[in-house]
Amino acid sequence: MFDTIRDSNPDRMSSPPLPPPAAPIRTGERAAIFPHLSLNEIYRLNETQVLKGSTSHPMDIVLDGKADHVVYIFVLDGVIERHNTRLHLASIIPDGGAGAVINGPATLLKLSKGCRWLAFQIPLSVLRNHFGLWSGQFCFHEPRFATVADFRRHAVSSLYRTINFLLLRKREGEGSPLANSYEQLLIAQLYASAPHNLCLGDRSARQPCPKQLRRAEEFIRSNLYASITVDHIAGAAGCSTRTLQRIFRHFRDATPTQILSHYRIAEAHDLIIAGRARTVTDLASSLQFSNPARFAATYRDIYGQKPSIDIRAHLRTGAQRATTL
Repeated sequence: MFDTIRDSNPDRMSSPPLPPPAAPIRTGERAAIFPHLSLNEIYRLNETQVLKGSTSHPMDIVLDGKADHVVYIFVLDGVIERHNTRLHLASIIPDGGAGAVINGPATLLKLSKGCRWLAFQIPLSVLRNHFGLWSGQFCFHEPRFATVADFRRHAVSSLYRTINFLLLRKREGEGSPLANSYEQLLIAQLYASAPHNLCLGDRSARQPCPKQLRRAEEFIRSNLYASITVDHIAGAAGCSTRTLQRIFRHFRDATPTQILSHYRIAEAHDLIIAGRARTVTDLASSLQFSNPARFAATYRDIYGQKPSIDIRAHLRTGAQRATTL
């Protein structure tokens, strides 16, 4: 995720001496998607990670541009600046604040001298699936989390406390037999407490989802590349086609076919930003869209850009990264 690191000359700010940790901390660990960033600690769960880092001098971090992970950061000391070098936009996560970063193209982070932070890292696809299931509506768009000025006085403090608890367990040498449970808890705390744009809280969010709906959507997510019909989905859900249609209309305000199309469009977007798509025609065909033009129009309606333009942009970005390595 963090592809290049550059030292910044001017000192942006100073901080008081850091207190000694309660137990020895191994330094120099590296997360797989942070190949050039030395971290203080990493707690690996199943699909997510808890991270802890600090800087002794100002540091610029260029992200890899894959746009496939979200990192929710708590700043304990110092300041983290988020810059979009393409749009010339900047924002700050202040001392004591919290906010999210996506490893998108043209994203640059500036860490001040003496900056200390904790973070929860989650794949964008995992976050989107969980948030969509819990909210009662499918999540197409990338999440936009509002910056929290004082996380200790905010509901997101529950996520911070769980992260601290997991790092304490790691220092004490405890294993992670409950890794899946802790991971679910962290995602749920992020969903419940951090303001974001993915879920609007409609009527379905306040009602428990029936098991037929959960089974149907699990079947859909597992068969994005297969040729399936509403009858197949109803069979996997354990109900009649008419009942399935009624459940989706009530809880998703859409038909099963529309939801299947939405999931496939989101999968296409993930393939494009990962640099794994070459042409619109091949991408549409692999995801069972018989009409590439209709696929392209639906993609543009959701993501605001033609898929052909996004494909060229991400292939060019991938080629540039390969050239610099």
